[in-house]
Amino acid sequence: MGEIRLSSTGSDSRSSDNVDEPSASSQAAAGGAQGPDAEPKTHFESIVSELFQGKVVSCVRCLECRQISRTSEAVYDISVPIPSANETATSVGDGSPLSSVGSSPSLQRQGSGGLRSSSWSGVLNSVGGKVKSWFYDKGVHLTDCLRRYCAPEYLGGKDQYFCERCKRKNDCEKRMVFKELPEVLCIHLKRFRFDNAYGWFNGSKNSRVVTFPVTTTLDMAPFMEEVPAQPIEYRLIGLIQHIGSMGGGHYISYCQHKRKPQDWYEFDDVQVTCVTSEQVERAEPYVLFYQRVPSKAAKRDRQTFKHDMRSIQEQVNSYLISQSQSSSRPGRSSEDLQSLQVATVPQAVTDEIRNQGPALRNVYRFPPPELDMAFVSKHWYVRLTTMSHPGPIDNYQYLCPHGMLGYSSAEMAAEPFFPISRKLSQSLLGKYGGGPEISNLDVCSRCQRHLDAYNQRKQAEFDLVSKYDTKDTGDGQGWYLVNVLWVNEWKRYVRGERVHSIQDMCAPGPISQAHLFDKEDPQKLRKNLRLKLDYIGVNARVWSLFMHVHGGGPAIVRDELDMYSKELPVEDLVPEELCPPGNDFAVRTSKQFVDECHGDLELYRRKYGGGDDTTTATTASQVDANCETGKNEVGEESPSHSLHEDTRPDGSARFATGAEDEDLLPLEHSVDAPGENALIVQAS
Repeated sequence: MGEIRLSSTGSDSRSSDNVDEPSASSQAAAGGAQGPDAEPKTHFESIVSELFQGKVVSCVRCLECRQISRTSEAVYDISVPIPSANETATSVGDGSPLSSVGSSPSLQRQGSGGLRSSSWSGVLNSVGGKVKSWFYDKGVHLTDCLRRYCAPEYLGGKDQYFCERCKRKNDCEKRMVFKELPEVLCIHLKRFRFDNAYGWFNGSKNSRVVTFPVTTTLDMAPFMEEVPAQPIEYRLIGLIQHIGSMGGGHYISYCQHKRKPQDWYEFDDVQVTCVTSEQVERAEPYVLFYQRVPSKAAKRDRQTFKHDMRSIQEQVNSYLISQSQSSSRPGRSSEDLQSLQVATVPQAVTDEIRNQGPALRNVYRFPPPELDMAFVSKHWYVRLTTMSHPGPIDNYQYLCPHGMLGYSSAEMAAEPFFPISRKLSQSLLGKYGGGPEISNLDVCSRCQRHLDAYNQRKQAEFDLVSKYDTKDTGDGQGWYLVNVLWVNEWKRYVRGERVHSIQDMCAPGPISQAHLFDKEDPQKLRKNLRLKLDYIGVNARVWSLFMHVHGGGPAIVRDELDMYSKELPVEDLVPEELCPPGNDFAVRTSKQFVDECHGDLELYRRKYGGGDDTTTATTASQVDANCETGKNEVGEESPSHSLHEDTRPDGSARFATGAEDEDLLPLEHSVDAPGENALIVQAS
């Protein structure tokens, strides 16, 4: 079983930690154009991609036919070389900031805290190289490193590139340019190099002085594929410095105060020291972090949005007060009514707004015409207020397949949105794109039924598996072996909290055993399959429940908990709750009702038959005939999660109970501890 681990930064004493290896994204981008058979890249969205992801274009020009091949690749950081003095003299053209470089920075570390290094000789060599550079080399500017990164590179000899037009390898010229720049630009300076032929001890650290903008901005416009008319400015927000040599050293970092840009802080393990921008300028950068400077128009949009949102809230307050006053008891004088409600009504309205009570949610569901309001996601609002360019408005992700809000209730539907005026909404859509405009927060009734059916079935499945799981084959004769990849997805699904949004559904889908069979011969089992790593075993009734709820297959039945033991026939054993097949519980927990008919009983009856008060369940063969695919309308897919099973005394596999492991994911439901017979999932 694999694990996802996050490592932290700290002191290093091994040379292997200091070697610069290009990131996978950078290597792929530098590799030239891909062929037509290249597999499509999977796109993931996260806070990391929103902040750090940019795009670079590798342009390769054949020197024979002059055809240019372009490959665009997403990158999260760029590794730039440090030009030597000769490269600087020959490759840096006019406009280089080299002439403006003043006296060289010193290596002396600022702030408190001593240097902790496992290799003092390496440190002395580094200092010696630095002192030497004071007299013979004025260093380079960060823009020189970027210019070297984007400079044309000749590809000849063994590095020739295959030209699609010429159908042979030719000498080519390659250069890198930026297609899209991220919100936070991470620039890694290649200070370490080593020779594989001679091992680590033949490596060295490049301590050449690299000056970089601290109090001024970095303009990235010259390095774009299409050079814009306006500068693309970035300001420094942090850097990492390595002090030492190839053999060992120590990392410290500098970070800018968000609200006080003139203040900088040095982080040296547990010691934090306030430093000046001049001290930061004297640092030897290893990794630099630059944040994009928002335009004046973006700053105006932030203020306009905040002002408009406050205005709408005041209008909603006034509307709720007027509704409260109009619904008061008749017969009172206006003076009595005013004196009675002047203190209580505003407080009640304030509480209503703060807690998003029923009255406010009703206004959001059916906005009165006089409010003329629309809604924008809180996620996009955060992007607007924290990023230089928020990108298109992303309301589509909250819509269900029917074009409405796919939530379990109006309360949950109101959670992701802010109200604004329709005028501002249309202005933002015209400026940033995206959409669609959401004018009310009414929920989809069909998706509500689907969510209710999904949550009820998940609870019922948890209870039934806990009841029928045993440490042996139970009242059956064989073990039913199940692909562990599917089981991991099932664990995530059954242990998850109650789902309130269509987008959050994570049903594992039909049982897939493809991982257990040979790719070349799908009828033949793979060799060397291992218990708990490739498959687990359940008894006949649990398998029958899985098939009833999720479908799929095929059944792999063995007389022992071993994939290569004797094969047995499938047994006709089902949980008693599913008998007779047509009972209401069996229908409402079935794959056909929840996944195919989305909790719509009338649709189920039309598709599979049944009277007004009773329904008839179909057999497995009928289900296969009626259902062409195993996916539902919303196209649910679940990522695999790395979890592990507990081992029983007899060597069989089961899921550990909550009493045996404290690292359990939280349950949204509680079940009496059923002891050894509970199939309750633990997380690894």
